[in-house]
Amino acid sequence: MKYAVLDVKITRNEFLKYYKGVASRVSVRARDGRRFHLPASVFTRFLSHHGVNGSFIIYFSEEGKLIQIDRMSNG
Repeated sequence: MKYAVLDVKITRNEFLKYYKGVASRVSVRARDGRRFHLPASVFTRFLSHHGVNGSFIIYFSEEGKLIQIDRMSNG
């Protein structure tokens, strides 16, 4: 299984675009420079009053299909 580390910062107002249907995908650059275009819905469970902020690990198949996303701890 392949993975990438992402540092994500999406403001609350920016994330509202996804709820309103204006945008459906989030474009994020991984720490190693690769760019990923992920469905906004994968970040919904990480949404707070401030938006989505933090470091995440995404796991994906050899074909590039998203398998899992986890928030990294700050420890």
